[in-house]
Amino acid sequence: MRRRGVLMLAAGLPFVGAGLGGAPAGAAAVAGPPRGRVAGLLAREDHLVRQANRDRLRGLVLRLNWKEAQLAQGAALSEAATDALDQAEAQADTPAEDYPFLKLRLVAGVESPDWALQLGEGPMTGWVDPDDATKTYTVPRWWQPEFLTAYEGWLSAVAEELAGRPRWAEVTVSATCTLFAEPCVKQFGVAANRTTARCAGYTDAKDQNALKWAMAAHDRVLSPHGITASVAYNPWQTLDGSGALKVSPDTTIELMDHQKDTMGPYGVWANNSLSAHWVGSEPAQNRPDYQSMYDHMTTAAQAGHPVQFQTATLPKIQEGADDVQGSVFATASWATRHHAVSVELPRLWEQDADVINQGRADALNDQFEANAARTLSL
Repeated sequence: MRRRGVLMLAAGLPFVGAGLGGAPAGAAAVAGPPRGRVAGLLAREDHLVRQANRDRLRGLVLRLNWKEAQLAQGAALSEAATDALDQAEAQADTPAEDYPFLKLRLVAGVESPDWALQLGEGPMTGWVDPDDATKTYTVPRWWQPEFLTAYEGWLSAVAEELAGRPRWAEVTVSATCTLFAEPCVKQFGVAANRTTARCAGYTDAKDQNALKWAMAAHDRVLSPHGITASVAYNPWQTLDGSGALKVSPDTTIELMDHQKDTMGPYGVWANNSLSAHWVGSEPAQNRPDYQSMYDHMTTAAQAGHPVQFQTATLPKIQEGADDVQGSVFATASWATRHHAVSVELPRLWEQDADVINQGRADALNDQFEANAARTLSL
C-alpha cells in the first residue's frame, strides 16, 4: 500500500468527540505467517558487547527515534535512519553474529519530532521523570487523532523501507508513549503530570482507545509485509475519577487480549522490566506486583502466543525484591521456562557474577528457538 493511501485511510477513521472512537474494525489481510521471530538472547547495545562474547547472542534490537527518522510529515525515512538500518544489518551479517532476524524499537513520545508535537492542540510541557525531578520534558497529547495519523504516516515510511529488508521481523508499538517505549507507564505517580494530563483533556477511555488504534495501525501497515508488532506491557497507569493515580493490572490483561484477538501471531506481548533470582535450582521473578500479568503471559505463551522480555537494568536485577539478589542468568532462565521467545539483555550483562557462559547461552538460545517455533502458525 502506498503511503498516500495509508494516510487517507487513517484520516478517514471515525473519531468520537475529543477522542478516538475505538480501534478500526478488521485486521489487515495477511497471506501467511510472519517473516520469523526475533528469538534467543538479544542485545540492544550490540556495540558494547565484547567481541569474544558476541556469539552468545542471537539477535539485535535497534532503537529508532521518530524525530531523527522522519524530518517532515509524509517524508520517507531520513538518511540517518537508513544508515542505522544498514549498520545493524552489516553487524548481523558478521561471522560472530549471523543474527537471522532483527527487531526495530520505534520511540515516539518525548522523541517525537516537533512538527508532530505541534499537531492538533499541541504538546504537553513540563512532563516530569520521577527518577529525576530536576528535568522536565515535552510529550505529545498522544490520544489526539492528528498526532496518531502522523504516527501512522511514519509507520508507512518504515514499511516502505523494510519491505525490501527481510531480516527485520518486528517493530514496537510506541504511538501512545511518554518518556519510554512502554505505553502502559505514564509517570502518573507525579502529581504535576496528573494535573498536566487532566488539563490537556486526558481520559482513561481516550488512552485505551489510542493504544488499540495504534495496534490496528501496525496491523494495517506492517503485517502485510510479514512484520509483527510488539507492545511492552506493564500494570496500566491511569487516573481515577478524582484525578488520583490508579494502577490496573486487569486493564493490562484486557489490552493484551485485545491485541491477541485482533492480531493473532502478529501481536507480540512484551515486558521490559523482568528480573529473577534463584530459589534452589528454580528461577523466581522479583516483581510480585506483576504476578497476575506474568501469569497471563505464561498461560498464553504455553499455548503458542509470542511473548518476549527485556530485563531490568543490571543494578535493579542484582538488588532484587526484599534484598533477594537476582541475576541475568536467572532472569533469562525464568523467561525460557515460561515459554518466551527472547530476552533482551541489559547493559554490562557480561559482568554479572552468575555469568552466562557459552554453554549456558547455547542452552538458553536452543530453548528460546524451540519456544519461538511454536508461535508462527496462523
